[in-house]
Amino acid sequence: MAFNPNHLLRRSLVLDRKQDIAFVRLTMAEAAPEALMPVMLKLGNLQSPQATYLIPLVWLDDTALLDKLPQNTVLLTLPSGLELPLCTEARSKGFRIAVEHTGSTYAVDVAADFHIVANNVAIPPAPNLIVSGVNHATGLEQALAKGHSYFEGRSYLGPLATVAPAINPSHAAVLELIGAVRQDAEPRQLEAIFKRDVTLTFKLLRYINSPFFGLSNRVESIRHALAILGGQQLAKWLTLLAATAGEGTSPALTQNAMMRARMMELMGARFEKREQDNLFITGMFSLLDRIMQMPLEQLLTRANLPESVTHALLTNEGRYAQLLSLAKVCEGEIAPDGATLFELDPKSINLAQIDAIEWALQIARHTGD
Repeated sequence: MAFNPNHLLRRSLVLDRKQDIAFVRLTMAEAAPEALMPVMLKLGNLQSPQATYLIPLVWLDDTALLDKLPQNTVLLTLPSGLELPLCTEARSKGFRIAVEHTGSTYAVDVAADFHIVANNVAIPPAPNLIVSGVNHATGLEQALAKGHSYFEGRSYLGPLATVAPAINPSHAAVLELIGAVRQDAEPRQLEAIFKRDVTLTFKLLRYINSPFFGLSNRVESIRHALAILGGQQLAKWLTLLAATAGEGTSPALTQNAMMRARMMELMGARFEKREQDNLFITGMFSLLDRIMQMPLEQLLTRANLPESVTHALLTNEGRYAQLLSLAKVCEGEIAPDGATLFELDPKSINLAQIDAIEWALQIARHTGD
């Protein structure tokens, strides 16, 4: 079957005023039954969903799916959809309804739990209003100044600062650690770097000892972590630490980096374990320049990453780069030509994305990042 990019699940993040993720909006350009059903079954089987998903009401072809969806799911429709029997049934079962208003008008008399309105529509702020199309930092600043509550778009993916600030000491330490691990440094050398910022040790051990890592014994020290995990695995988790080590970064940006990295790792399931780890690292570093506000070339020089990773990030070529492009498509970018790499199909990509969303938000909430 030919790869159809229109069957890919796309996510759009809806942020609150603190730039935390309030909702994860899911869309699909061509919601064909064969592409949509695995997604709905996946959502219906989430035992304790970490995300509050915002999905189209029309994705539910009958009321039976309502009994399977997580109760906190928000169902999206146009104003005319409020009259549908399915919408009435969803409300009776306690689901919240969001209405998307198209054009330049906003029907204030429409009864809904949330209203989605384009950012160019002049309307007063309201606690249940989601302003869509907020794709730049200036647009976010303007929407915040107007007092709006929720913002959908890619504003968290802001550009690099025109004048690079001095690198955060914690960021510098993590990059040095990644480079040292890559060079097979002795444990005492790594411990000496960690001692410069005691919070780094605490945060890394918190990640490694989280239930999502699956270790049977608690890791008590950096030396212990290196002995149990090995350098390759430790480098992977150091990239996660790099995204969360500093302060002042949008939580949505760091969590989206985690989603992207985890999704790339899952899409590389047919690769050997070392390459899966490298895919995770590629995904994390693809957004570290924005997180650290430092040119990517400088980050890569400090971190001494594998050539396959640096090649993908700097030239946008190779198999890692193609998987990175697919991950970006699921964030709203244009699909690359010939995206059939390694016999991946939309179903496996879509399920990997949901797993990545859940994993990233679970890690963030468990560790307080």
